[in-house]
Amino acid sequence: MSISHKRRQRRSILIASVAAVVAGAGIYAAAGAGASVTGPVAAARAGTNWISYTGGKLVYGHDAQGNRVPDYSAAGYEGGGVALPVAAVRQQVGSPSGKDDTARIQAAINAVAKLPVGADGLRGAVLLAPGQYRIDGTLTIDASGVVLRGSGSGTGGTGLVAHGATARTLITVGGSSRYTAVGTPTDVTDSYVPVGATSLDVASTAGLKVGSEVVVQRPTTQAWLDAIGMQSLWKPNWSLYSERKVTAISGHRLTLDVPLTTALEHRYTQATVYRYTFPRIDHVGLESLSADGRAMAADPNYAKDFYGSSLSSFGAVQDSWVRDVTGYHFGQNGVTGLGSQSRRISVLHTATLDMLVNNATSARSDGYTLEGQQNLVQDCLVTASKIHAFTTEARQSGPNVYSRCTAKLTQTAYDSGGHQRWGSGTLYDQVTVAGTLLLVNNGTRGTGHGWSDANSTAWNCVTTGGYEVQQPATAHNWAFGCTGPLLSGSNGEVVSNGSPVPPASLYDEQLRERGLRPVG
Repeated sequence: MSISHKRRQRRSILIASVAAVVAGAGIYAAAGAGASVTGPVAAARAGTNWISYTGGKLVYGHDAQGNRVPDYSAAGYEGGGVALPVAAVRQQVGSPSGKDDTARIQAAINAVAKLPVGADGLRGAVLLAPGQYRIDGTLTIDASGVVLRGSGSGTGGTGLVAHGATARTLITVGGSSRYTAVGTPTDVTDSYVPVGATSLDVASTAGLKVGSEVVVQRPTTQAWLDAIGMQSLWKPNWSLYSERKVTAISGHRLTLDVPLTTALEHRYTQATVYRYTFPRIDHVGLESLSADGRAMAADPNYAKDFYGSSLSSFGAVQDSWVRDVTGYHFGQNGVTGLGSQSRRISVLHTATLDMLVNNATSARSDGYTLEGQQNLVQDCLVTASKIHAFTTEARQSGPNVYSRCTAKLTQTAYDSGGHQRWGSGTLYDQVTVAGTLLLVNNGTRGTGHGWSDANSTAWNCVTTGGYEVQQPATAHNWAFGCTGPLLSGSNGEVVSNGSPVPPASLYDEQLRERGLRPVG
């Protein structure tokens, strides 16, 4: 997506200084090393004790309406905490030819795509030999169960080298899809379903059973836009679609597997629940390779087209992954962009390095784009001159997670945080940014981006340029244990500024308390 605004200039410092980043880092390191640290985490503003960590467990508080910090741990492959599978090699591509290898690799992908799907959801892997493969076009994976695997992302491994002066996505995974209701939608009858809730009442449970895959649809209305101050910026022509599984039914009450990250308020909107179809491919992987997009910078329109220079993109795809992948010299999404129709994707141990962007424009591209729902980007690194390092896009229902990601400064300051239009339910977990982290209202910037984060949480993040946490009407944004200057304009829920809190990783701890082990 083209990005056409300049993030706000660095704001005046409210408290702390860059030195606090260094001072806080020691506490953070101790917690990360497994030090035994317990104690309450008290809210700095409204008096709500949002989270305490006592006796090795999280205890959640809530506001008067029942809103709480959500459990974000359903983000990732198969809903989080599930080890990535290893696909058997079914096709091998020999050493690079020195000419365009696009067709050779695509033929191997297509051959695996024709194989039957196994009980594990996999057809098999295409294994690329060590060396540098020239790619003049775009590789496409549009079938479930196909893995593209190199022989390593480092020295002596497999590289895909873009050739030709055209900005493009080097690997596209999945196409587009749409929701189709199965049966008749049923109205949510609660007057208010709070953030973090996993249960709600409906008018009828006919056609529903334990295990039913459902959508909770929350239409946007003019009344809600008025309430959050977006009436002059947004139109009421969209909905949030939260895909969930029914885990229990009691009378007219449904229990769902994953919390909601935007409240359902009957005074503003009539939410519905229905079974659905939404065709996606699944069990697709990109593994153990690197790619270089430098040639795309010769595009005569690169000053504008650098947004189109990406290593990979995921469309209508679920339960898939990217691991051990490094991208060099791309203009946008140097490893991958997880699109609005993606779900339960894990991106693990990746790096997007030395991005080539247009420093002359006020616009910035994304190091990583995290959209869709239940997606995880963990253990990642960005180096670039002028980008939104870790960001989200419009109308996402979450939960989504950035965890243990770092943006290192090479020229000018980065920023991170939601980009536009209600990217709800994002966890920024142990994110380190040589720049700013902004959970804010971007107002008229760009195309009227407005509230860009809602019900999002920054947990033990480290910034050099500071962080800002604002609170939308009808929602919250939280920051716990973040270090770096707290920027003026922060009226959200800021807890323990300058001093990291236990546990070191909220995502990892929430997984553990579900009886699961962190995979990354």
